[in-house]
Amino acid sequence: MPLTANRDVDHYIDQELRTLPVGAAKRIFKGAFVGLSAAGYAQPLVAGDPFVGVAYEEADNTVGANAAISVRVYTLGDFGHALSGATVADVGRPVFASADNTLTFTAAGQSYAGFVQEVPASGQVILRIDPSRSKIKTVTTLIEDLGAGADISARAIHGFDQAVWIVGARVVNQTTASAGINDANTCVVALSTGAGTVASKTFDTANPFPGVNASASMGAMTNAHAIAGSVLSVAVTNGATANPGTFLVEADYV
Repeated sequence: MPLTANRDVDHYIDQELRTLPVGAAKRIFKGAFVGLSAAGYAQPLVAGDPFVGVAYEEADNTVGANAAISVRVYTLGDFGHALSGATVADVGRPVFASADNTLTFTAAGQSYAGFVQEVPASGQVILRIDPSRSKIKTVTTLIEDLGAGADISARAIHGFDQAVWIVGARVVNQTTASAGINDANTCVVALSTGAGTVASKTFDTANPFPGVNASASMGAMTNAHAIAGSVLSVAVTNGATANPGTFLVEADYV
């Protein structure tokens, strides 16, 4: 119902620091990359955790229960850090954390942390953190029910007006269960640009097509840097009895 009196509302002027409850038996060191556990508590980042920032201070909860203490984390800003193989050509490239003290350009299985703002020296980057994932955009395309054995050779689904890095892709099944997919009748979904194949996933007996309203990662990205003017295309190749039904293909890029 509408207000009938004045009220005070919390107003956070400083957007740089946030306070988070720390998980049980966790110790977060100052300067660590911080992730969230499945239960939603801050912890030293483990590959695949949602990245929430860089620890402003140490928080030692090794003998405490969940939320016994809190930690403040930076959620905005640029941070210098080692990143093996980084060169000036990587400015703008997305960066991932694989541990609380390790950055990598490898996306699969890691935690998106931000992007390269500057490379002051070989193997060193200035990371602009992006815990809100505000820089990530997603291309989504609908693949109609092709029918068993029907293919798409190459269908344009998106054009990039500036250089980007493709960081992930997945297949999302909709309301129709797949049928007839096995080792002799595979379903292959592939994404490509002019630079070559970006991601490809073969569904068979051991790697079943995702169930209704479920998704499956397309795995590691290759040729992930798409130059301005590049077109992303999708191909679907079905064996004689393979019928995945209606599904989505999604690709994330920065």
